[in-house]
Amino acid sequence: MRYVAFIFATVFSIAAIAGQWLGWPQSINIPVILLAGACLVWGFFDIYSKQEEKPIVLDDAQRATIKRMKEEGNHQLAIQQVQMWFRNPPAEEAARIVREV
Repeated sequence: MRYVAFIFATVFSIAAIAGQWLGWPQSINIPVILLAGACLVWGFFDIYSKQEEKPIVLDDAQRATIKRMKEEGNHQLAIQQVQMWFRNPPAEEAARIVREV
């Protein structure tokens, strides 16, 4: 459905540009622009709603880095490092991963 939404957004955007060039009244151009925006929101929402969370799995180098940080006493830094590696998971999830290492 996102392709349909983006196609509609494109068509409405082109219609708004053409309407401006052809001298259509503002009462037509503004709703066409609003429809294009609504279709963009629809398309992006469709993409967002179908994303799946990927499980966080550390490789050997990442495990070694976290172990080294924990040995140095930098638990908070280790949590922040996990958040940077995996697109900012919640702090509780990152803390759980650091505790398990």
